[in-house]
Amino acid sequence: MNAPLFPRQWLALLLVWLLLDGCYHPSPPPEPTDKRNGYRPVYAVTNAPLPTIATLPPQPLQKPGKIYVRGGYLLINEQNRGLHVIDNRDPAKPVALGFIDIPGNYDMALKDTTLYVNSGVDLLALNISDPTHIRLAKRLGNVLPAVDAFPAATRVWFECADPAKGILIGWEPAQLNDPKCYR
Repeated sequence: MNAPLFPRQWLALLLVWLLLDGCYHPSPPPEPTDKRNGYRPVYAVTNAPLPTIATLPPQPLQKPGKIYVRGGYLLINEQNRGLHVIDNRDPAKPVALGFIDIPGNYDMALKDTTLYVNSGVDLLALNISDPTHIRLAKRLGNVLPAVDAFPAATRVWFECADPAKGILIGWEPAQLNDPKCYR
């Protein structure tokens, strides 16, 4: 049988609890000023026509994601923007061939000659049998989950997401006026 706690033991437990409680207090977010660096949501307008997939001249790599190799060609995902196509048959002299503009693209997967990519909440199947002439084979609309309602970065200010503005497809760094959301 356990003996009841004496006042001295109660006092020791109280002191331990007070010491441990004082160890962690999350700091409140800093107060916003008129202008602050943060993140702004990027929207795809829900009632707008589906974005077209256009082939553009080569673009500089800014925020690359996944890379796939197909027959000496590199397919490099550019976060939220599209797909770089690079001829790498001579690795000493890679040649940027073009850029496939895919708004809201952040992920891709390859199976045989089909490259599956997202465009916001749409799933696209691209025929890459000829990497110099990539074409859209099929589009399934509104089948993927929307992007998180807050940026991936933490301890940052951001403009609160507003579903009335469209489908959230990503986040971009921006100079914000009086931001209301913090994470």
